[in-house]
Amino acid sequence: MIATAASLIVEILIRHGIIKVQQAEVYQYGLEILISSLLTCCITVVCGLLFRCLAAALLYFLMFAVLRSICGGYHADTYWKCNLVFTLVTAVVLFFFRWMPVKQFTELHYSSIAIAILTTVFCTPVENENKPLTGKQKKHFRVLGTVMVVLLALISCLLIHFYQSSYSVLIDMTLLVVSISAFATELRR
Repeated sequence: MIATAASLIVEILIRHGIIKVQQAEVYQYGLEILISSLLTCCITVVCGLLFRCLAAALLYFLMFAVLRSICGGYHADTYWKCNLVFTLVTAVVLFFFRWMPVKQFTELHYSSIAIAILTTVFCTPVENENKPLTGKQKKHFRVLGTVMVVLLALISCLLIHFYQSSYSVLIDMTLLVVSISAFATELRR
């Protein structure tokens, strides 16, 4: 669907003389990424509205996107699978955010933080086969990812201990799904 929509747009751009036929492949790829990104944003907003927590959904999306771009993780082989997995993961995270009582979350809180930190230190960054990293880049992303995960874990600890805030659940669940994605991808290799 995404590739078809991008292809249709490219054909229109060529027909109207906006781009040349030789540029079609580059525009096709760029439009597929753009449409996929817009779809991901729409999925986040819809899930946020359905769970009545739009601000939390947008915060989750920001944390997820930044962490995934640094740490890497699972890549589906089709846009359809990617969007399905993202929808399921987003729904699970927002479900926990909305309905997990913070007082009952303490054990999962510490477990998710420990898993996220250990996974980040030992398994990230997970390289995409289409975008290999140099040794220096790997070290840089591992350090950056670890610093970000530790900072988010500290914020989560402050939120849960001083404010009993469900935003600690949101942070922890986001850290957990990113680390599971990275760990699972490393295991498959």
